[in-house]
Amino acid sequence: MDDSDRRLITADEAARFLGLKVSTIRRLTAQGGLPCVRPTGKRAVRYRLRDLEDLARLRSAPMREAQRL
Repeated sequence: MDDSDRRLITADEAARFLGLKVSTIRRLTAQGGLPCVRPTGKRAVRYRLRDLEDLARLRSAPMREAQRL
């Protein structure tokens, strides 16, 4: 397991990493489009760096390729 599998980051950090607004990160999370970890209960939300890297790859894939996934 490498560091990106274990590293947890905040919604602000996730937004900066993906170049999105924090509200978009929260919407994706609420809709189930972005997996999250709740290490201390319901309110604290963190994101695995690996999940963000996977989402970034998916978003940059050509549409035909993304549909096959």
